Amino acid sequence: MPPRTSQFDPFRKFKFRIKVANQVVAALTKCSALTVSVEAKDFRAGDMDSFKHKLPGLVSFEPITLEQGVTNDKTFEAWATAMANYLGNKGADSQKTPDDFRKDIDIEIYNLNNQKVKAYRVYQCWVSKYTAVPDLDANSGDVMIQTLVLENEGIQVLQ
Repeated sequence: MPPRTSQFDPFRKFKFRIKVANQVVAALTKCSALTVSVEAKDFRAGDMDSFKHKLPGLVSFEPITLEQGVTNDKTFEAWATAMANYLGNKGADSQKTPDDFRKDIDIEIYNLNNQKVKAYRVYQCWVSKYTAVPDLDANSGDVMIQTLVLENEGIQVLQ
């Protein structure tokens, strides 16, 4: 039986790229979900005692966690430590402003034929947590993974 023309395969979650400053970040192994939440506010009218309305409140964008195998690429490390250096008033980064540490990132999703099928831009990202070296274990053969938690101020669908 031939497949229906309206039938589509879902995209796999292991084919993705993340771009920071329009440059693909190497060795990324994981990106957490892109989540937008709208707070619900209860509202009761004075003349309707038993009925509550729901009104939209503040919009929030959940932090995004990126994981990368530890490599010689210093992109994550430089970005993560720059904010800490600024706040700690250390080195050349102490002369910058907080806006210098915010970056827009692009998240691109590819199908099995390596064609881009979805893309998102995440705005005004900044590093709120950085794990430079994971737990070390001499009995393990696992790859060392760095973790970066990014706060952000909006998500836009590009494709």
